[in-house]
Amino acid sequence: MILTEKNINQHKIENLIGKPNKFGFRKPKTIGNGSYFLKSFINKTDNSEIIKIDSKSNFEKYSNGILLRLNFSNELSAIPLTKNEINRIELIRGEERINPFPFSPMWILLKLGVSILTARYFKIYISEYSIKNMRLIIDTEKYEMEFIANGFLFERQLEYFENLNYGTRLKK
Repeated sequence: MILTEKNINQHKIENLIGKPNKFGFRKPKTIGNGSYFLKSFINKTDNSEIIKIDSKSNFEKYSNGILLRLNFSNELSAIPLTKNEINRIELIRGEERINPFPFSPMWILLKLGVSILTARYFKIYISEYSIKNMRLIIDTEKYEMEFIANGFLFERQLEYFENLNYGTRLKK
């Protein structure tokens, strides 16, 4: 069910996927995540319900599923996805290119054994490190969607989806 701007209300969402997860100050966990762009949307059941490609998207955790919020030119939509109807969530890391020049800060850090996840922030030239966009594929009983996001966000997004506790439905 795709909720459009006119019929998005918290009561209807809570009836479908439960209460939103609360942010805990003792054990902080992310309840929402960063920006994705929708690149593919296939509706398996009702061809009249469509979402525009290149919609800006984000996810929010709820007790019985996740809520996908979409925005395309200030047209808001939401898709509540229950835990049971999600078949697969696949997160694909973008291709990395690591090419530091000798004695650059990034090269020195890598030689000292610092992780590339940290060393990549000390590049001097753009050509020293690059990563392509990551892809997110969500397959449910009703929809199949593909998203892209900045490749630098992969580790945080992977942690977010792992915290959903969807087990074998999450592919990396």
